[in-house]
Amino acid sequence: MTGSEKLYDLTVFGATGLTGKQIVRHIFELFRDHPEFYPAGFHWAIAGRNEATMEKIIDEMTDYFPSGLKFKPAIVIADVTKKESLDSMAGHSKIVINAVGPFRFLGEYVVRACVENKCDYVDVTGEPEFVERMQRTYQDKAVKNNVTIVHSCGFDSVPTDMGVLYVKNLFAQNKWTLSQIEMYLRLHTGNSGTRVGFATFESAVHGFGSAELLREIRKASTLAKLPPPQGRKLKFHKQATKDEEFGYHVPFIFADPSIVRLSQQIFLSGLAEPNTKKPGVSIPPPTQFAAYILLPSFYIVILYYIMGAIFTFLASSPWGRNLLLSNPEKFSGGLCSKEHPTQTQLNETSFEIILRAKGYDQSVTPDASIEPNVTEKVVVRGPEAGYVSTPRLVLQCALSVLNNKKLGYIPNGVLTPSTTFWETDLIERLRYVGITYDISR
Repeated sequence: MTGSEKLYDLTVFGATGLTGKQIVRHIFELFRDHPEFYPAGFHWAIAGRNEATMEKIIDEMTDYFPSGLKFKPAIVIADVTKKESLDSMAGHSKIVINAVGPFRFLGEYVVRACVENKCDYVDVTGEPEFVERMQRTYQDKAVKNNVTIVHSCGFDSVPTDMGVLYVKNLFAQNKWTLSQIEMYLRLHTGNSGTRVGFATFESAVHGFGSAELLREIRKASTLAKLPPPQGRKLKFHKQATKDEEFGYHVPFIFADPSIVRLSQQIFLSGLAEPNTKKPGVSIPPPTQFAAYILLPSFYIVILYYIMGAIFTFLASSPWGRNLLLSNPEKFSGGLCSKEHPTQTQLNETSFEIILRAKGYDQSVTPDASIEPNVTEKVVVRGPEAGYVSTPRLVLQCALSVLNNKKLGYIPNGVLTPSTTFWETDLIERLRYVGITYDISR
């Protein structure tokens, strides 16, 4: 089907899972608060294996959001193991939000269905090996079929990837030369603590187990390599370090550094060019990037390394991964669990991402021997990362594709957030749903 013939503007696949259900909830919530965000005549669907469970979710949402009675989604039966059901789902949808993981095992089936049936796609994966494998495998066919595949549209990795883009634009507006960006993640929790969902823990376990495969994918990549740095080389702290401004930090071990790296390679390779270019907008230049997690005390640093050593050792073998997945709470200090986080925990948790950027103003020619003479800090803030911010982020990404692709501002291909949305107003729209980008001076 062509776009004009498709039944649904948007389909949420995996609507009965915890993340999928939260995405469905936020679609109703946004319709109540900002119906103008949806295109005229918007029709949508939820997809999964169990029709009765999906009907129950719709009833629950329309009870909680009475205004949603005229906004009810259709139900689509789709199973990731049944090719014809995925083809039918993609064939009837303009864009699919995929919330079914682990993506390295289940994601490619959905990507293939969308590419072959000319359906755009966004997901919430935080698995670099999957993302880079899909980029290498489906880039050319996605372009040929005028399809946009956007990975990592949740907390992994929209806040950071779009934040790096925000910083690059800030430096360009001031005619400064950007040399380096350091990212620091700080989580804020309340008295009830916080909890990471089992799906996130499962992805991390398998991610450590596939590190060698990711290295092989990168060796075979035909994307442009990053150029030498402009100015002073950025020192990356491989061990726990105490920053004078932010305190103790350790290397960020999740997806953001990989996504930022991939974004810069996609830009350099000329694969992020949309059909329509806005005047005065140019491809953002590459920069050095390092990412860290902030820890509140030296005691927590010690605990982090003890738990990390155990996790790394076990994740390196099949029997160890099985042990980790059978006992998530024991091997995460109670942080990860098969139990869902409580509403109190969700309400009390928030995140803060600090992007400290350094470069040179027009009075200085960048050189490795010269210290940067310009520093800017951009802070990205939002509510709980996994189950509150992620639904808001991925829905805004999906709507941005729907609203901007027909205008020519969305490239085709297998992309990352910044390479997809660099000519859109995504950052401005995120402010309406509580995710903000601000300059901190």
